[in-house]
Amino acid sequence: MRVGVVLKGKTRKKDVELMKEHFEVNVFEIPSELPEFIEEPETFLQIPEEFFDVDMVVSYAVHPDINLELIRLAGEKGVGLVVLSGGSKAGSYIQLKKEGERRGVRVVWEEICCATPKLKDEKYSEFFEYFGMPEFEVKISDDRIEYVEVKRSAFCGATFFVAEKIKGLDVNSAPSKAGYFTQIFPCYASRGIDGGIHKAARVHKKAVEKAIERAKEKEK
Repeated sequence: MRVGVVLKGKTRKKDVELMKEHFEVNVFEIPSELPEFIEEPETFLQIPEEFFDVDMVVSYAVHPDINLELIRLAGEKGVGLVVLSGGSKAGSYIQLKKEGERRGVRVVWEEICCATPKLKDEKYSEFFEYFGMPEFEVKISDDRIEYVEVKRSAFCGATFFVAEKIKGLDVNSAPSKAGYFTQIFPCYASRGIDGGIHKAARVHKKAVEKAIERAKEKEK
C-alpha cells in the first residue's frame, strides 16, 4: 500500500517514520506559516505528479483552503481517500465532505488522529489495521501488567509511548495512568479545558481498560 502525506513545515515527521515501517510513503511539504485565507491554494500545492501515485493521502495541512484544493487534486488524480487531521482547523467537515463527494473522494475528518475508526473498505482497511483508534494487548501477572503490545497506534506514536509507560503498573491504576501519559506525550492535539488532548487521553484510557478486560477473560 502507498500513502501520500502532506506536511506543514517540519511537524509530524514522527508520523511519517511510523508509516514507513509498514507502507511506501510519498511526502510533500507546505510552508509552516500560511495566510488565514488563501484565494489561490494551488500556489502552495505545486505537487509533483509522482506524489499522487498512492492509494490514499493523509493531510496535516490544517488549513481549509489547502485541504479543499487537495481533495480536488486527489479526485483529479484518482486518489479515492483523503484523511484530514486537525478537526475544525482543517476546515468544515460538511464542506470538505461535500467536495469529496463531488470529486469521488472519501473524506475522513477527525479532531484527533487517535479517534480515527477502522474503515471497512478492502482498498484502505490495511492502513487502519495499523493506525487510528488505539488498541493494546496486555498480559497480566499478579494484578500487574507484565507485557504490552500495540496492536493499533495513533498516527503520532503516542500509543507506543503509553505502552512503555504502563508496563509493570497494577491493573487498577494503569488505565488512568495511560490517560496521563497520553497528555504528556508531545501530541499535536489542542490544549486547554476543552482541548482535544483530553479526548486523546480518554481514548487511550479506554483502550487500556478493554485490553485488561480481554486479558482477564483469557485467564478464566
